[in-house]
Amino acid sequence: MTRLLSLLAGVLLLLWVVPGPVGAGDPQGRAPLQGLESLTPEERQRVRENFERWKQFPPEERQRIRENLDTFRKLPPDARRQIRENYRRWEQLSPEDRSRLRENLDRWKKLPPQERQAIRQRLGEFRKLPPEERQHLREQLRYWRDVSPEERKRLREEFRSRQPQKGPGNPPARP
Repeated sequence: MTRLLSLLAGVLLLLWVVPGPVGAGDPQGRAPLQGLESLTPEERQRVRENFERWKQFPPEERQRIRENLDTFRKLPPDARRQIRENYRRWEQLSPEDRSRLRENLDRWKKLPPQERQAIRQRLGEFRKLPPEERQHLREQLRYWRDVSPEERKRLREEFRSRQPQKGPGNPPARP
C-alpha cells in the first residue's frame, strides 16, 4: 500500500507539477525530464526517481494508475484537496503509526457487516453530541487507555459495588 501511495504521489507530482513533457531518455541512459527548472534540486531528484520507478511497472499497472489519476482529476476540487491533505498527513506519520492504521483497517475489513454498521451508527450518534460532551468522552477514553489493567479491574469492581444488588435468580454481573 505504501508503494502504491508513493507511486501515486510521484505520478501526481510528475503529471501535475511538471509543466513540460517527460522525455524518454538520452544516449547516456539518463531520463531527462523537461520542465523541471522551477523545482528545487530535491524535488527534481524525487521526480526522476519516481519516473525511473514508473518505467519499471508492468503496462497493466501503469494503465490502472492512469485510470486512477483520470478519476482523481475528475473529482471536485474539494475532494482532490482532501485527498492531497490526507496523503500529506499519511506521509508525515511514523512507520509505527502507519502500521497501526493498516492493522486497524485490516481488523475493520474482517468485521461482519452488522458490526461495522453498528459502529457507524454509534459514530453518527457521537458526532451529534454537543462538542463539550464529545470532548469529555474523548478525555475519558484517553484516561481509560492509559490506566493499567490492575487499575481497570479495581475501577470495575468499585463501579459494580455501587450498582444495585441482583436478586435471586438474576445472574451475577460479568467481569
